[in-house]
Parts: sequence; C-alpha cells; structure tokens
Amino acid sequence: MALVYLLDEAGARSTSDMFHDLYATQIVDTLFEESCQREGQSVSTSIRLLDMARYWRTEVGVDCWVIGHVFIQQTEDGLVTVEREVQHGDNFVLKTSPSNGKVRFASPFVQMTASLGDESHMFLRSRDRRLHYSGQSKVFIVRNAGHSAGFDEEGELRIF
Repeated sequence: MALVYLLDEAGARSTSDMFHDLYATQIVDTLFEESCQREGQSVSTSIRLLDMARYWRTEVGVDCWVIGHVFIQQTEDGLVTVEREVQHGDNFVLKTSPSNGKVRFASPFVQMTASLGDESHMFLRSRDRRLHYSGQSKVFIVRNAGHSAGFDEEGELRIF
C-alpha cells in the first residue's frame, strides 16, 4: 500500500492505493510475445494494410504514407506527423520533432505537449483536468474541477 493524494471535485485529500511495479517484469517483451502468438485476423489485417499502403514524395521533399486510415508525413528536418480520422470527422494527431525535441498529441478527448532542452515540460489536458510538469523548476501541478495541488520547487506538497 502507498499513500497517494487524490484531487477531485471535492478538493485534495490523502488516501491509500496499490501500485504495480512496472519494473518487476519486462512488460514490453511480454506484450510483444503475446502479440506475436496471436493468429488469424490481426496478422491478415496487418498484411492486407501493408499491401495496400501508399507512399509518395512531394515536390518539396516531404515523404508521405497512407496505411489504412492513417496518414503519415515526414519532412526533411525529421518532423513526423501522424493523423488518423475517426468517427464524426474527429482527428487524432501526433507530431514529433527530433530537431527541437518536442512532441504534441491532440484528440477530441486529450491534448498533450512535451519537450526537452531549455523549455523541458510535460502538459496533459482532458476536459477540465490538467497536469503540468516543468523540467526547469521541477514544479508539478495537477488541476481538476477548479482545485490545484502539486509539488513546488523544493519538492514540498502544495495545495492551492
């Protein structure tokens, strides 16, 4: 059991919860092995999608792929954009750039940005819930339903 802090509509409070040690097992290896053991539709679907994949290069040197409902672009400087249109015309968009160390994900439900370097941070938002971490100041703040709590520069718990 571990002491955890919960931030919801009622505000911040402490409680206890169980956490699984993700380092106790090789989760990536386990998931890969399990996916390789699956036969049938998933393998045939993957083969069909790869057979139907389209690739082209634009006049300005952008590599483009379409695999199923997924559109992928990579510019000459390494910026990769992955888009997938889902129900009702909504899009899931992932952008990542190795040249500036930034990543951005946007969907109708979740928005996320993260970066390395001088502006290192991670920001996650879903409806009225937000999570922000600053790599420079080491401040970590969670916001939910008008309440805020987190850890300040000294690592001390703060309830705002």
